[in-house]
Amino acid sequence: MSAVLTRDVVYTREVRRLLFAGMIGTTVEWFDFFLYGTMSALVFNKLFFPKLDPSAGTLASFATFAAGFLMRPLGGLVMGHFGDRLGRKTTLVASLSMMGFATFAIGCLPTYDSIGLTAPVLLVACRVLQGFALGGEWGGAATLIFEHAPLARRGRFGTWVQFGTLGGILLSTTTILILSEKLTNRQFLDWGWRIPFLISALLVAVGLWVRLRIAESPVFKELTERHEQARVPALAALRRHTWTILRITGMHLAVTTLAFVSTAFILAYGITRVGYSRTEMLQISDVAVLIVMCATPLFGRAADRVGRKPVYLAGASAAVVLAFPSFWALNSGTFIGGVGAICGLILPSMAMYTTQGAWFPELFPPQFRVTGSGFGVQLATAALGGPAPTIAQALLRSSHGHSWTVSTYIAGVCFTSLIFAALTPETRPGRRPTMQMGTPGAI
Repeated sequence: MSAVLTRDVVYTREVRRLLFAGMIGTTVEWFDFFLYGTMSALVFNKLFFPKLDPSAGTLASFATFAAGFLMRPLGGLVMGHFGDRLGRKTTLVASLSMMGFATFAIGCLPTYDSIGLTAPVLLVACRVLQGFALGGEWGGAATLIFEHAPLARRGRFGTWVQFGTLGGILLSTTTILILSEKLTNRQFLDWGWRIPFLISALLVAVGLWVRLRIAESPVFKELTERHEQARVPALAALRRHTWTILRITGMHLAVTTLAFVSTAFILAYGITRVGYSRTEMLQISDVAVLIVMCATPLFGRAADRVGRKPVYLAGASAAVVLAFPSFWALNSGTFIGGVGAICGLILPSMAMYTTQGAWFPELFPPQFRVTGSGFGVQLATAALGGPAPTIAQALLRSSHGHSWTVSTYIAGVCFTSLIFAALTPETRPGRRPTMQMGTPGAI
């Protein structure tokens, strides 16, 4: 076993660079991804689907948001294959480059008024490329940091990848908030919405600069030295670890549903149904995300102290319990109620999501680690994450605007993940006798 995995952590310049690379790359990619989700709720329905009524336009806009998720499992398999064959670092550089290109292209797209139906077609094409790129991000980033981490601090190290997701949400909503306050509504719809997509090119350049300077995983280096990589990691992972991948998929259903309901859907719901202004909803989102960011490191520490499974079960249980009160709070129409609503959805999600950074890679041997952990997550995201805003919007329409249907949907999904988590073994070192999956030879 590599000494990197067993020594006490020393926060050298290289370790700090590694953690920052895991966070900044994920921040940039999720900035791009959540930016699209936010714009789906605010402007894409007007610019790319103007012939539909507002409710149907929002539904169609969310459908394009979901389209990219169909490519994420394929991205997880393809990028995971190369991550397990060529290196974790190589995959992360490639995924970030593709994501940046697709996002910049969205900022250059003509709208429906200029080219008609071709506009939403091009929008979907860019969205699909975004989905493919992001499909390879999580598994590669989580594995790279996991394989550098000391055994006793994998939970805390894994937090940095998930922390980047919150950073991406905060960065996207803050950018849109600033533009909303500085521009008139007409200016924002005419050209202001393009600015965040275009400036993402600068953020991608920063992310690439950081990622190109980090070291490859020590575990992967040992694999290559011993010539122990699987010839076709994707097929091997699917054949040998089918049940583990399915359990990961089931556990991630709650995380991905909560994430996209609490961002894309909540913005649209708060503005169109409750009566918040766009500025108020963006401010509420920023405050809630800042609160969750302060709490997130605690989940990583708890995963190292008491185990991955107890933290995950607690997060899933809290999500079931808070599904209804969160929307009751949002329906109050107050600022505090809005912050409480988003915190009630995101906090349980982050308790589970943070734990995944250590738990999911520990379930696989290193030969299939990027593919196995990443593909399971992307399957769940494609199944319910991407469609979550669309499903929630459809349920809202069917109940004539009553939020209990959305709350029931959230509670049901989270209860499903709770069951899958209960069926998954604990992997924290020292918690119970388990195979040392950090060693390259473990199959």
